[in-house]
Amino acid sequence: MRKLLVALFLLTSPTYAQSLLWEVSGNGLKQPSYLFGTYHILKDSYLNQKPTVRDAYARSQGVVVETTIDSSAMFSMAMRAIMPGKSLDRMLSAADYKLVADEFRRVTGADLALFNMMKPIMTSTMLSMGYAEKESDTLRRFTGQPLDLYFASEGKKLGKTVSALETMDQQMTMLLDHDPVEKQADDLVKMVKEKDSMRGDSKQLTDLYLKGDLNAMWKLGQEYEKKHGDLSYLVKERNENWMKKLPALMALRPTFVAVGALHLPGPDGLIALLKKEGYTVKAL
Repeated sequence: MRKLLVALFLLTSPTYAQSLLWEVSGNGLKQPSYLFGTYHILKDSYLNQKPTVRDAYARSQGVVVETTIDSSAMFSMAMRAIMPGKSLDRMLSAADYKLVADEFRRVTGADLALFNMMKPIMTSTMLSMGYAEKESDTLRRFTGQPLDLYFASEGKKLGKTVSALETMDQQMTMLLDHDPVEKQADDLVKMVKEKDSMRGDSKQLTDLYLKGDLNAMWKLGQEYEKKHGDLSYLVKERNENWMKKLPALMALRPTFVAVGALHLPGPDGLIALLKKEGYTVKAL
């Protein structure tokens, strides 16, 4: 659960100012672009209390997000989530399956049987999102679209150029195929069995994001890394790939880049990589 929460939440580093919004200038840019760290399950009414973010978005002629919804690819994506010849009820013991099914219904209101043929990471992700929303009153207060979807859809309405750093296929591959389905099933059971020891994690992460307490968020992230391993496949490798695209996109027009906040900090973060390329990156 912690792994999924960190992936959904995406932290920031204590070596930087307490800001999720950064101005990118210099290195030949005629006008500045902006880098904003999002929380993927946070709704867009959150931006009503962030006029600086709205102003930066309004000034930008382009919008860059991690991925955009491709309706033509939805069917193939759904098919990739299925486990041919396998099912969760046969992968787990009867006791473990009942344990997960009861918890899944309690948290999501849905019958686990509907997801029996789906790769277990799908169920784990739904549970993690459910835990986050149930544990945090602040999340339930916000309305609208998830931030990343809002930036992309609103950008299209306003006539901005909307670009994606990854395809849906690339993101689904990362989510669905990084671990074997057997490990995904084991991790799902472990999440449910250890939920009490992790109670409050999602609320704490949400509250720290909303407060902008980057030092505390970084500390939690570092503790996670020490206990459960690194997130290089989620962050470092993707940042390196994104840096092959961002300079050209920002050179074309002032651009608002909205990606999960964990992609901003650290020696392999976008802030450091942009500075390494000669850009001036300033917290707003």
